Amino acid sequence: MTKTLTAMLALLLLALTPAPATALDSEELGEHAYEVVKRVTNQVMERINQNRNIYESDKARFYWELEDVLGPMVDFRRLTRKIMGRYYFDASKEQRIRFARAFKRSLLGSYATGLIEFTDYEVRMLPPRKDFEHSSDNTLVDLEVVTPSGRVFPITQSMYYDLSSYSWKAQNVIVNGINVGQLFNEQFAALVEKNNGNIGAAIDQWIDDLQEQGRELRKRPS
Repeated sequence: MTKTLTAMLALLLLALTPAPATALDSEELGEHAYEVVKRVTNQVMERINQNRNIYESDKARFYWELEDVLGPMVDFRRLTRKIMGRYYFDASKEQRIRFARAFKRSLLGSYATGLIEFTDYEVRMLPPRKDFEHSSDNTLVDLEVVTPSGRVFPITQSMYYDLSSYSWKAQNVIVNGINVGQLFNEQFAALVEKNNGNIGAAIDQWIDDLQEQGRELRKRPS
């Protein structure tokens, strides 16, 4: 499973809600996050299906429609900082912005392609965990993604409640046993080391890798 596909699945689960959640107990937090993820997932799929007919004729508009739903829900600055790790503080402001923009563009593009090509996959929402101490700093939502071939990818989404925007935001995801945040962080660190500490060159290669994996995803049968 490539980092593009794992990220594509992760993006499907990012959620936003205006309702305050800090006063809820553990079980209520789990249910609150569950309902938010369920609602937003349905909204994303509705937007995809509504605009499926323009994918081939106007990809720019199709991506814009997707970003219109997902953009406000994804904290790409936070994701950039998590992936770049300690190198985030060594990078210039311009490098951070470039990485975040390219990362956003590549993932949204790959995500859109996956949704279009894999028309028969199913997302199953699992009941909120009752054996986990949910909190506003870490609430878990479990799902399963079933591909047209019948392969099942178990997913655990870790979410936190952002008090500044009264919204749930994803902070990590485990897909089929793969810790995506940790995986991306390790891959970027390896690219920096491979490029002898040159962060700019590592960013270039990271972007190239994302684009190549996006092309491979479009060729791969489900």
